[in-house]
Amino acid sequence: MEALLHLVVSRPYIPMFMASFLFIATAEIGGRRTLIWLVSGTFLGWLAEAVSTRTGFPFGWYVYHQEALPDDVWIAGVPLFASVSFAFLSYFGFSVACNLLGTLRRDGWDIQRSDDGSHTGSVQVLLLAALIPTWMDTVTDPVTLYGAHWFLGDLYHYEANGFHFGVPLSNYLGWLFTMACIVFVNQRLQAWLSNHEAAPPRGLALPLKPFWSLGSCIGNFAFLISVTVYLTGLDSIPEGAPLGAILSFGLAQLALFLVVVAVLTRWALQRGKG
Repeated sequence: MEALLHLVVSRPYIPMFMASFLFIATAEIGGRRTLIWLVSGTFLGWLAEAVSTRTGFPFGWYVYHQEALPDDVWIAGVPLFASVSFAFLSYFGFSVACNLLGTLRRDGWDIQRSDDGSHTGSVQVLLLAALIPTWMDTVTDPVTLYGAHWFLGDLYHYEANGFHFGVPLSNYLGWLFTMACIVFVNQRLQAWLSNHEAAPPRGLALPLKPFWSLGSCIGNFAFLISVTVYLTGLDSIPEGAPLGAILSFGLAQLALFLVVVAVLTRWALQRGKG
């Protein structure tokens, strides 16, 4: 209980994104599949990090600073809150991919999915679902390296200075690999459940339902950009830290993400008119 309270107080964004995941996933795929995604995504995320900190695969060599954050829950040298984030970020990517690669139909001001969901297990969904959280991580990781200067804490460091504001390419390749594994496992589990359930799961009816997970992705971008803005005003930041360039990169990635989403949304709506 003390560890949970510490997480809520010290890193409120984690419970907020977790609550968003639980609400959206339950609305879209039902409670049982949401629980399966949470458990499998957390485990696979933890496994990837536990292996990488010992072998360098799949993220490259990096070291967590467990001694600097003794109040957090650690499992085999990996903080639990980091492992949980793989679950909700992978689901947001999956949900956005399913919605934008599916068929959307406009009904007045409302927009809803109108396809049968048969494409949700496709390779196209898998690839886009893995790409989206990796894309978000290109904005996240350069900022987390300065975690000692904001409420994330002095979390970790890479063994070698990477080309992308200190982050190595192997990190992003590891994110693609890990996210693809989580999505693939859950695609197969959902397909198996569909073949053995008497009826498909009944989710919640929400207005503009295809865009709730998209809003969480945009919120993640906005949160890290806001943290970067905060860091630029601190005197404690080391001289020469490229925060201005990191901020410009984050804003550019958010703008590009919105353009891509707008294009895919238009195509999905055109399919709904066909």
